[in-house]
Amino acid sequence: MKYTDFSLIKAQTAAGDPVFGGHYEGELSERERHLIGLAVATTKGCPDCTAARLKSAKKAGISDQAINEAINLTAGINAGYVIQAAVRGSEK
Repeated sequence: MKYTDFSLIKAQTAAGDPVFGGHYEGELSERERHLIGLAVATTKGCPDCTAARLKSAKKAGISDQAINEAINLTAGINAGYVIQAAVRGSEK
């Protein structure tokens, strides 16, 4: 995909991604959508995406404590997958 292809941003907007705006009528709150987006950005390892999501979450009034808890939970869940892969890999 080229950086000039904005279809991904259009899809994120249509899904109600709070960073990209758009109209959203689902069950998730804006706070939940911000924290999920932050979890995905940190998991994917994109510093620019993470920075944008942190800025957006703080602008939406999400506390540093809630952001830290979301990042710690994300790190803990991802660590479990790393450990599982290491154990299974060593058994082969």
